Amino acid sequence: MISRFAYYREMLIKIPSLPAIPKFINYLKFRSLPRRATMKVKRYTPQIGSIWVTLRCNLSCGHCAASKILQTQEQDWRASEVDLVKLKRIMDHPLYHDCLLVDLEGGEPLLVNDLDRSVAYLRQNGHLINTTTNGVLLLQRIQDLKDAGISRISVSCYEENRTLLERDLEKINAVFPVHASMILFKSQVLRNPQRLLETARFIKDAGCLSLRFWMYRPMGVDPKPEEIIADDDQAFIEFRRRMEAALPGFCLWPRPLQTPPMKKRCPQLWQRINCDGLGNMGICCGSDTNLQGPNSNLFSAGPDVVFNHSTLVKMRSQLLDPKSEPPQLCKTCNLLGDPGW
Repeated sequence: MISRFAYYREMLIKIPSLPAIPKFINYLKFRSLPRRATMKVKRYTPQIGSIWVTLRCNLSCGHCAASKILQTQEQDWRASEVDLVKLKRIMDHPLYHDCLLVDLEGGEPLLVNDLDRSVAYLRQNGHLINTTTNGVLLLQRIQDLKDAGISRISVSCYEENRTLLERDLEKINAVFPVHASMILFKSQVLRNPQRLLETARFIKDAGCLSLRFWMYRPMGVDPKPEEIIADDDQAFIEFRRRMEAALPGFCLWPRPLQTPPMKKRCPQLWQRINCDGLGNMGICCGSDTNLQGPNSNLFSAGPDVVFNHSTLVKMRSQLLDPKSEPPQLCKTCNLLGDPGW
């Protein structure tokens, strides 16, 4: 199995050294200073800055968080879509300024016209830049993203885009080798592991650098808790064994959902921050729900106040207290037991 060190090293060697120095110092503070329920920006700020550059997509997947946000938000999607001006405003904010990694997320990020210019700006300022795409538009944009200095591209593989990827993925990798990802649903692992294996073989043969599996989390317009894979799931254990035997060193595996008692290792509420182009803040990467009420917008209050929204402080307190149950949101999230990086 590919090591986490190798997976991250492939990105780290692409960092422009001088502009990245403050980001590394911030990261070292994050690694060495204790986590607290209430945080101060002068101690350290998040390491990962996720930005929903668009809520639009050219696919429609029931498990997708963006599809739910797009349906439930009151404002026009155009207002929250990120151009270079909005990106600069976000990245000038103290909570984003020293993020080592910037995730440009969607929806489908390649629908954003300013994506190449945004990548070039982030690169010049010493950030690692990752984006995840369904690949529908990737072949026509891959050279521009490479020239702009993107650090990593991950292509999400679904049945909905399988035919297109079979046509384009090898050509894409000839320009800029990408990583691939797949979401694992319990029913797929149980009923059709051979199809998953065939897809993984195709991804490797097309020249992708790795295949990262993500555990399904019940989000989007059609959440299905019954699709969650737990760590005692025998079908998953056997599937993983088969995959590693067939494709040694190619796959990255997440932790399945823990069966009780649960270890609370997740650092996301300290390590990651996420918002859209208007500064509306999300809770974490395991949720499709935005923060609500006062101080839930990046630009509405001081950095310490936003970073210590009441929802975040309450959840951090529960994660830090060994006698407390995990936050309700975390109980269906496999990252609860993952220590991050």
